[in-house]
Amino acid sequence: MLKRISAVVIAAAMGAATLVASPAAHATSVAKPIIKDISISPSPVVVTSSTEVSATFSFGTEFADPSKVTASLQAPGGATTPLTLTASDNSTKWSGGAKFGRQSAEGDWKLQITAASGNESTSESRGFKVVQVWETDIRGFGASPEPIAAGQYLTVQGALVANSTTGWKGLPGQGVWITFKEQGSSSYKRIAWDRTDHRGGFSDRIKVFKSGWWRAEFEGVSNQFHPSTSDSDQVDVRHKPRPPAPKPDLDSRIIKFNASPEPVKYGKYVYLRGVLQVKDGWSWDGYDAKVSVWFKTKHGSWKYVKTTWSNGSGKFYTKTKATKSGYWKVVFGGDRDVDPSSSARDWVRVKR
Repeated sequence: MLKRISAVVIAAAMGAATLVASPAAHATSVAKPIIKDISISPSPVVVTSSTEVSATFSFGTEFADPSKVTASLQAPGGATTPLTLTASDNSTKWSGGAKFGRQSAEGDWKLQITAASGNESTSESRGFKVVQVWETDIRGFGASPEPIAAGQYLTVQGALVANSTTGWKGLPGQGVWITFKEQGSSSYKRIAWDRTDHRGGFSDRIKVFKSGWWRAEFEGVSNQFHPSTSDSDQVDVRHKPRPPAPKPDLDSRIIKFNASPEPVKYGKYVYLRGVLQVKDGWSWDGYDAKVSVWFKTKHGSWKYVKTTWSNGSGKFYTKTKATKSGYWKVVFGGDRDVDPSSSARDWVRVKR
């Protein structure tokens, strides 16, 4: 009987020990690390010159082993660079820095973070962009012949080039303004416009009547290319009576009118261009005058938008933001010598 009681006591003692040990074993479990408050500044990273841009990467952690917190930067294409981290606030806040320059690949980058504790591990990533804005230059600009007789055509030409990872190259498909500052004036006015060819070249012929300075101007492209201005070229116009004004009631017309692109995204620019001409005898000649831009929706009425000027060749070019699908047209109101005219209308769909 004594042996049986002893066995019961021993079994009860072992059960109590098991109950006591159980919470202790549960306490050794490790919480899964948390990565939070990820920040990248600036974002996007915009490189505008040979001067490097510093970017800061920061984040917070919980339940992480400080010795097992790492971060890296992944470039477009997959190349990865470790990020040196600095800890603060009892190793729950982390930050690191990196510099981006002309050697940094343009496009989508990624910040990758890993935090571990025991056998538990957590990973997070955030994307950001690196944008390269390149310098531009207008080279070889000139206006000829010089001097020139009043009423004759002046040829202006040059080349737009842009810097790149492989050096300076012609920049195709970009609009370049031809501007003129009359002798005695302090400011340049836009006279003509041309789009660069596949080598960055541009040119135009302009009928001139006044002496002054000519130059070319490139407005730049946001987050792609810096603006630039050419050297100026002075042209003397020989004094000669201006050709007689057109006879009253000459016919006018607007040709080659085009509104583009089509479709256009909401809030982006729609570009309007064409040529205003006056019939003098048997020929149609370019006419410099004020023209107005009009717009109407499919079932609406025509509304005035803005005013622009054609140059000595009759060419006009302007732009305005598009918010609705509809028709565009350009109207010449006429003057005391020339009858009014209107372009054909051109439909442009606005895509949201």
